[in-house]
Amino acid sequence: MQSEGGGGDGLLPARAGAGLLLLLSAGAVTVFATADADWLRVPMMFGPMALALVMMTVGQTACARITPPSQRGVVLGAVVCVFALGGVLAPLVLGGIVDAATTAAQGYENGWLFTAALLATASAAATLFLRPERDAKRLGVPETPSVGVPVTH
Repeated sequence: MQSEGGGGDGLLPARAGAGLLLLLSAGAVTVFATADADWLRVPMMFGPMALALVMMTVGQTACARITPPSQRGVVLGAVVCVFALGGVLAPLVLGGIVDAATTAAQGYENGWLFTAALLATASAAATLFLRPERDAKRLGVPETPSVGVPVTH
């Protein structure tokens, strides 16, 4: 895949590929939330819903690309911290959504649909704004660090 849009070989830009995976995941989550048949829900859970996980790699790679080499450790640590916050915040948010619904089943369906909406929004944001090569060039971050770059604290 290309890292930037436009140009030559006709491949999807990386941001469009990541956005497409998030959009497919959003569709799978929607099917999972609204389908009554377990034979349809189980494949959604094991396949397309997991496509959103690719954004963990894409996000870290993009952050590493736009960060000066001496600051990458700190930035990537902060990215992992933000990813880990999902494990803390998700139960609180889902609990509030379930409590606000008339039934627990409706609350869980609303929670899954909220997740699908977040994935679709992230899909649009990744497609529209994710351009690490352009941003690195604008920020003056070299593609490869020079040998012996000192790490500053």
